[in-house]
Amino acid sequence: MSRERMSFAEWKALGKKLYGDDPRQWEFRCVQCGNVQSHASVTKRNPQIGNTSTWIYYSCEGRHTDGVGCDWTLGGLFRIHQREVDDEKGKPVPVFLFASE
Repeated sequence: MSRERMSFAEWKALGKKLYGDDPRQWEFRCVQCGNVQSHASVTKRNPQIGNTSTWIYYSCEGRHTDGVGCDWTLGGLFRIHQREVDDEKGKPVPVFLFASE
């Protein structure tokens, strides 16, 4: 499977174009179950969730909130994601696509 690869700056610009400047409003779609999640929606469903910024683009909400989504994460054995974003060292990091793409 070929994957789209982009720089962090490109990814951030796309998020801003689709959802505006506040990353808490950016929506991501789980590649496994299709759950749409953002920091805002997750904290509304689970006010005790805490900081989502380290996983919202990478792991399904179901790993943290019972009854929502699934327990999929892009850090596992199966590499079914479609996009990778370069981190600060140029290493590709798998990410969910934005929900509105």
